[in-house]
Amino acid sequence: MKILAPLNGVDETEMLLANGAEELYCGMVPDEWVERYTGAVWLNRRSPVGGNLRTFADLGRVIEQAHRAAVPVFITLNAQTYTAGQLPLVVELARRYVGEAGADALIISDPGLLMALAEENLSCALHLSSIAATLNSSAIEFFRSLGVRRVILPRSLTLPEIARIVTTAGPQMEIETFILNDGCIFEEGNCLTTHHHSVGAFCTNLVKMSSETVKLSGNPWREGEEEAAAKLLDDFRRRIGVLTNSACSEQGAGAVLPGPCGLCAIPFFERIGVASLKIVGREASAMRKLMSLRLVRSVVARQRAGASESEVQEHAQSIRLAPARCVPGEMCYYEWEENPSATERPAKNPELTTISESRPASMPGD
Repeated sequence: MKILAPLNGVDETEMLLANGAEELYCGMVPDEWVERYTGAVWLNRRSPVGGNLRTFADLGRVIEQAHRAAVPVFITLNAQTYTAGQLPLVVELARRYVGEAGADALIISDPGLLMALAEENLSCALHLSSIAATLNSSAIEFFRSLGVRRVILPRSLTLPEIARIVTTAGPQMEIETFILNDGCIFEEGNCLTTHHHSVGAFCTNLVKMSSETVKLSGNPWREGEEEAAAKLLDDFRRRIGVLTNSACSEQGAGAVLPGPCGLCAIPFFERIGVASLKIVGREASAMRKLMSLRLVRSVVARQRAGASESEVQEHAQSIRLAPARCVPGEMCYYEWEENPSATERPAKNPELTTISESRPASMPGD
């Protein structure tokens, strides 16, 4: 079970390698893409500015340094879809990532691109991004038929679901799971918004929206119903705030603080045969990447040293900078149903027959 770390600059490579990264991934957006499509149309799921390398020379230097340490480098081409007009350029870039720079794998979402790359017979592995929303074993088999060798599972899956997928997929298919940062309460594969560095994400901004709550039936509220609905909406906003890091600054660390995670699931993932643990945050600062990597490495080291599952989980919670949110389970990616851990998780909110209609408190131009 390897530790996979993100980067977006040549100067981060040595730091990550020296602190325990066993695999690296990054994006690279060359000038020819930006000149043709501008910065508004992204080549992958991060902005060309702030989340990606910009030259093949830099990409080559990153891969050269990593390969000297026997660490593979994976490149993202994980936009949800590419148009027929975009595909020829994307395929040409994939050829150059592999043939010119020496990438070990390409991270793909679009089935059309997967089929095009399968015909190219590139000397690299094809990894399926979580953006493809692979939620069951049948989907795994379909993408295996297209040449995929590793699948990155979405955070929305529960641990029992992940275990069934890993068992059914067998050793021929590597499974990668998220382990730290940038949580989302939605299914990312169905998200058509962007996460631009200057304006944020739509889901993050839900925390700041004013709202009006009404009953689906249109009938007037009975005593206590409106208050219960308002509490549910407040809980929803707080949950978004926690998972998108905007509510994780109790210690004054701000954006440096590592975000939501699956650290307590590390013993479980090793036991079922997960191949790689993904740290998220290509666009993050070098300091946040370093803190995140050291946090994951510390927990993995405890697991590799033979500590019990409860000991690993206690260690993971004790070394976080925000244990108050960690211990109740608010920082957790995964549902813990059927998990053998004795850690108690909070009860779910009761369902209400209401609908919340949210709108921004202010829109551009208002």
